[in-house]
Parts: sequence; C-alpha cells; structure tokens
Amino acid sequence: MARSFKILPKNYLEDWGEMEAWAEGTGSAPTGWTRGTNPTVSRESTNFKFGLYSARVIGSSGALGGIYRTIPNGDDYAGRTFRLGVWAKSSSTGPYIEINDGVANVTYHIDGTNAFVFHTTPSIKLDKNATQITVGLWASLNSTCYYDGAVLCEGEDLFTDFADGKILISDYGPRLDIRADDYEVSQKEGSLVVDTHRTGRPIRIRGTVGGSDVNSTRTHFDNLMKGLMSWRTDEKRTLYLFDDRCQDVFCQGVDSDFVRGANLMNYSVNLLNPDASTRYISKLRSRTVISATVQEFNLTYSGSSESLPVISFIANQGSTITTCQLENMTTGETLAYTGTVPTNVALDIDSALGTVFNSSVNRLSDYGSSDFIKLVRGTNYFRYSGTVCQINIDYFERYL
Repeated sequence: MARSFKILPKNYLEDWGEMEAWAEGTGSAPTGWTRGTNPTVSRESTNFKFGLYSARVIGSSGALGGIYRTIPNGDDYAGRTFRLGVWAKSSSTGPYIEINDGVANVTYHIDGTNAFVFHTTPSIKLDKNATQITVGLWASLNSTCYYDGAVLCEGEDLFTDFADGKILISDYGPRLDIRADDYEVSQKEGSLVVDTHRTGRPIRIRGTVGGSDVNSTRTHFDNLMKGLMSWRTDEKRTLYLFDDRCQDVFCQGVDSDFVRGANLMNYSVNLLNPDASTRYISKLRSRTVISATVQEFNLTYSGSSESLPVISFIANQGSTITTCQLENMTTGETLAYTGTVPTNVALDIDSALGTVFNSSVNRLSDYGSSDFIKLVRGTNYFRYSGTVCQINIDYFERYL
C-alpha cells in the first residue's frame, strides 16, 4: 500500500471501476461489466495497479474482444462532456479504451510499453440525441491487455495530484467527533447517555504550490482550486489518501499566502467528510443462490465502520418471488417485502438511500416498517425465508 494524495471529481465508475469484485467467477467478466464479442476475460492477481486484482482481457482469435459497462440513465446526460481514464498494460498498441454515446464515440489506444500507464480518452461532448453512456475496454485480435482503476468523470479534468512537485501536501489532519445524546437526571450523579453518533468528519490539509515563476505558480494554484471545487454545490469530491482508500468530501474553505521571491504559495484547506468514514476504492458483492424456502448464509465484513449495502433479490430461479424476508441475525435487523417480484427482474433495496425499487419502480409502500439492514465488523449471519431467488449484497468496506 502506498500513499497517494490525489482528488477526483464525481466518478461514474466509483462502484465497479477498480476490477475488485468477481461475483460471477474469476473467469467471467468483473462485477458490473459485460463481455463483448467473446473475449477471454479473467481475474489477474499478478499484474495490477491498485487493490488486489485487475481484468486480463485477450481479444478472440477471430476479432476484437473486451468488456464494457453502460452507465444507468445515460440519456439524461445528453449535451454534457465526459472523459474516461484507465490504467492499462499491454505489449501491443492494438487495445484501446472507448466512450460511446449511441451516436458517436471517442477512443484511445494503449501505448504498447508493457507497463501500467494511465490512459485517457479525449473528452467527448455527448450528442444532444445521445441514447447511452457506454465505456469499453477492448483488446485487439489475439492481444492481451490488463485493465485497472477505470474512472469516468464529467468535464475535461480527472485527477488532481497532490504529490507531483507542483502541488504538495505537508500535513493531513482528520478529526473524528462523537456526539452523545446525554441528559441530566434529577437527583442522580453524572448524566444518562442514550446513544452516540459520529458527526461529519472535518479534515485539514496543508501544503505548498510551487512554480518556475509567478505565472506558473498561479496556474498550479488554479489547478488546485479546480480539483477542490465543483460548479455543482451539492457535488462531493473523492479524496485519496492511500492507493486503496478514499473518502467523499466537500470543501469548506481555503487559506493561502504568496511567498514573495520564492515562487511559492502556502495553502490550508478545510474539508468535510459527511459520512465520517473512509472506504475501500471498490464496491464488493456477496452473491448467494437461494435453493430452499429457508436458508442461512454469511458474509465476512472487514471494515471497522458499519456499511449500508444495496440488497437485490433477483427472481432468476424460475419463479416469481411472492414471499421475501431477510434477517441479519448479527444485528437483529429484519426486512420483509409484501409485494411480488416478477420472473427475471429484481427487487433493489438501498439501505444508504432508504429506497425500494421493484422492476425499477418505486415500491417503498410494500416495505412497511422493515429495517434498512447494515453490515457490521466481523461475520454477518443472515437467514432468508421465502421464494427461491438470488441475493446480491453490494457494499463498500468502510473504515473509521
């Protein structure tokens, strides 16, 4: 694990872009991606950039092959500008990366140096008649390419590096505050504490911006501000501290001063992490096929802070889901859905957002007083009662 101070705008591949989840098997496409034109795809644990794995893609013997991902509701972004960046390694210049909006596309070929290099497509303004945003990671005929760390951001800028010699961090200071719900009790010493809660985590980073002259110093400071601030006031930035950990933050303030004669600016930035936790760079998936009306299974969670997952009940075992109850026996939380889920569609319950969608239709009314289940450190033991189905639990491991 290496220190990796950098910041990224909203990443539309934040869930599955790191190639860490392989719920369908190590010889399938990574979770969240689809195989295209019959390539050979496998999980790679030797040649990777971040985390533990990359995707090894080999073009088929007769044609191009690769993996692709379609961003949900892509037609909503018509007219906006996007850019794709991916770490890739190949000895061939045939493999390439792509953004396709259903009307036009942009591509960029891998450099063939057989070393991991961060490749980016040109930015693309989606056509006003765009029907999708699909990103593709392709390998040419019989070539091999390793892909890792894919990011897709709106606009023309991707990462802002805080360790490139132009923008440097000297101090990183997060603080964890705990709020206690405490009450004074008449004629009793001390106080009654009913519950405790984490508040948003303030972070202070300090460092320097340098340049060869006054103008370049100013330009590098402008780049720092672009990295910290979004023109959308409700949009967070993703701050990376280590190669495998990040957190989503808002900028709350910036102090700076120019050092005359040194072509140097000192800065101090105040950030706020509303969730008060850091997370692993990739989502993970636990996949369980339910073959009995009552079945127990478990999930080992390595984070030190609780995580609110997306739980999907998929009616792909040959029948409609008519009864559905899931209990996390470790936490004592239970969900029960009273509606039916048609064959080959999914019931998606997002514990973080508090949403319930059946066949992509809002059905919170069928959820009653059920809990929104969380994952806690250690082994979480689950008990399912209901119609046979497949259960996917998608989650970030989170850390204090």
